[in-house]
Amino acid sequence: MGALPSAFAGAAPALAQTETDATALLEQKVEPALLAEIDAEGEAELWVQFEGAPDYSAAFAAETKAEKGAAAIAAAKAFAESSQADVTAALDEAGVEYESFWASSTLKVTGDAGLLETLTAFDEVTEVVDAPKVVDVEPVAPAETELETAAAGWNVADINAPAVWDQLGTTGEGVVVASIDSGVQYDHPALVNQYRGNNGDGTFTHDYNFYDVEGGCGAAPCDLSNHGTHTVGTMVGDDGAGNQIGVAPGADWIAANYYGSSMESVLRAGEWMVAPTDWAGNNPDPSKAPDIINNSWGREGDDPYFEDIVDLWHAAGIIPVFAAGNSGPVCNTAISPGDYANVIAVGAYSVSGTIADFSSRGPTSDGRVKPDVSAPGSGILSSVPGSAYGSQSGTSMAAPHVAGTIALMMSAEPALRGDYGLVYELLTGSARYTADDQCGGTAEANNVHGHGRIDALAAAQALPDGDSGSISGTVTGPDGAPLANAELVFDGAFDRRATTAADGTYTVKFALTGQHAVTVTKFGYATATGTVTVAADQTAVFDKVLTPLPTTVVTGTVVDGSGHGWPLAASVSSVGGEVTTQTDPLTGEFSLTLPTGGVDLVVEAAYGGYQTVQVEANAANLQIEVPVAASCTAAGYAFDPLGTGFESLSTPLGWTVDNRGPAPWIFNDPHNYGNRTPGSGGFAFARPPGGGTMDTDLISPVFDLSSAPEPVLTFATDFTGYLPYSAAEVAISTDGGQTWTNAWAATGSIRDSTVTVDLSAWAGAQEARLKFHYYHAYMSGYWWQIDDVLVGGTPTCAPLAGGLVRGTVTDQNGAPVAGAVVTHTASGHHGVSGADGVYWTFAPGSGSSQFSVVDAESGSATGSVNVAADDVTEADFTLS
Repeated sequence: MGALPSAFAGAAPALAQTETDATALLEQKVEPALLAEIDAEGEAELWVQFEGAPDYSAAFAAETKAEKGAAAIAAAKAFAESSQADVTAALDEAGVEYESFWASSTLKVTGDAGLLETLTAFDEVTEVVDAPKVVDVEPVAPAETELETAAAGWNVADINAPAVWDQLGTTGEGVVVASIDSGVQYDHPALVNQYRGNNGDGTFTHDYNFYDVEGGCGAAPCDLSNHGTHTVGTMVGDDGAGNQIGVAPGADWIAANYYGSSMESVLRAGEWMVAPTDWAGNNPDPSKAPDIINNSWGREGDDPYFEDIVDLWHAAGIIPVFAAGNSGPVCNTAISPGDYANVIAVGAYSVSGTIADFSSRGPTSDGRVKPDVSAPGSGILSSVPGSAYGSQSGTSMAAPHVAGTIALMMSAEPALRGDYGLVYELLTGSARYTADDQCGGTAEANNVHGHGRIDALAAAQALPDGDSGSISGTVTGPDGAPLANAELVFDGAFDRRATTAADGTYTVKFALTGQHAVTVTKFGYATATGTVTVAADQTAVFDKVLTPLPTTVVTGTVVDGSGHGWPLAASVSSVGGEVTTQTDPLTGEFSLTLPTGGVDLVVEAAYGGYQTVQVEANAANLQIEVPVAASCTAAGYAFDPLGTGFESLSTPLGWTVDNRGPAPWIFNDPHNYGNRTPGSGGFAFARPPGGGTMDTDLISPVFDLSSAPEPVLTFATDFTGYLPYSAAEVAISTDGGQTWTNAWAATGSIRDSTVTVDLSAWAGAQEARLKFHYYHAYMSGYWWQIDDVLVGGTPTCAPLAGGLVRGTVTDQNGAPVAGAVVTHTASGHHGVSGADGVYWTFAPGSGSSQFSVVDAESGSATGSVNVAADDVTEADFTLS
């Protein structure tokens, strides 16, 4: 529970804070959504994060995996204790309850605005966030259960796993794979023999082998869904009777069933993996840690919430594998943690080798390639609870193929254990490159398949023969200060790479004997070269001092590039994120100090619906045009003459719902059905709530059909009906909605299809409207989904006449107001103010326009704004 501000005041840091200081710290350290939640509810769950990171140098220098784990845990716990000390002392003194996490130095505490303000006043507190919700990367279709022999599925053969078994004589022996997922049916015939807790005499030891994070299993491991049993089956499954569903059936498995959506659960699971405990959660033992962890879960991209755990796994010598996500075919959709630079993210392909439509694509927001590799992920047959087998599809199904392949690699070459860099090089270097430029990439990897489709045999044989040693050293600046994140490439008979740690050190555990040419690079420094000679079973030392490059100030302007040309609020960063700045939102201007010689910049608009662009800073004053995305969801744009992809999660602007039954058309998928049409992302959904008559219309705004290149309507659909008790119809009006004529009707269920409707009979209509009418008078279990509605044949994203309006909403005392709704009265276009009081919205037309502002607590305001077409107009409002 949170303390009252007064109860905590005596334990607060000794700061003379003004109200302005406190507000600035809240804006700097707290997410707007969390502030809004506290404003609405009075208190919230707070996750307090701290400055700095553990010193893992001892862990990286350790020889054995067990020593690595022990050293990594000691470093993480020491950092957590020191970084949290002042805040926990203050909380203890004030009697405020909290939970402390050591794997990611974090505190969980429930509190109000006063507690939040005091926490942000501590210098060591970098951020206070709401608990992220984490979910499994759910299969794109439910499991189809069957009991017959599964044999070796197409997927296992496709990646050449049987060739590893036959030619190399290894099936993963001596390697431990782990699963953070929904749990596992530990006694499933295809999994029981591989369970590390199987004592071989009919008894089981679950201590150190299964972590029931949320206590949902009782006295023995279980699967709270079917997801975990399926993914573990793909890693190791084989019942000895012909059901060869796993890639590495000789490996052992352990698991944690975090299966919930809480930050706490997934952090606890991440901690347990580094030092598994007994069933009661006591007596952690890092020697029992796995070699590889499969993670078929995540959340939206660019979320750093799990970075500390991944860093801990690396220090402990554990290889992290993550699903890339099921948000394809759109680019820039890889989810976190799969989009982290130091994990292996996996895309999914079908039996033909073609990427699955659902598989998330890269690049990441800072321009990196994701996924790293691809693996089979469509129609994957594996184990499911009930000692059965079922087919599922998703990148959740693809990721365990990679985890199993790494187990085969380690079994064939034990020197790979704990060496992420070498595993990554061999896995990606041996992958079957599969060209696909739909989302860009590099000459070595694209943002669809990554480096290519995995090949277990090639990966297991990729480590070259010959004597070897190791290389270590330190990279510093001219003043002797260590340089972190310097990249070293050792060019020899077998190339190696390394990245320096925070203390400037690096280690290459495996390097063939002989001379290696070395290249050292770091942003802002001149490239350095040299040579190092490796002797058998010896550690060669290569140190380097880097020279800073001269810098220059690069200025520029970021503007809309699809017709309006207005200035854009945007972030402008170097590709690696080493330097970043924000544009002036009213002018689009920015300034960055960069190394001379040209640097690639990544530009990301703060307004939704724009592409992320990459440009070279090759001039003193850049003009950067950012085009809108193909989805045409950017403010001030629309498909001409009509179109929508239903991406707003609410009724699209200008559309209306006319409902005469127990439930209307909805757009936020509250029941998690997923988009079952050929479209992706958001969709419109009419679903009977459980009996009764459903009768609802979704009606478009007025549009000029006569201007369409073709008088045709197309829409993606998934209709499951029971005629004559169900109806899915499209009607057209030529008089703005006064009268209607049926243009199309479903004659039966239409699953996962695109419908084309000829509108040529009404081609001259200048005031046309469309109506999607759904009727159902039977039991539940039926629905109609629609997506990607388009009139005109060819999608043309056109600018609408108007401009952007942006400003700040404050209360009578001048304090910013979060959550205020600012509405352009005539059109209904609106924006919502953030924690800093800033809002923005599109306003159709130009000239004097009325706006209204409403906040439930701070009051309201109205005013006239002189909107400038194709520009940004500043308008501030004070509520009363």
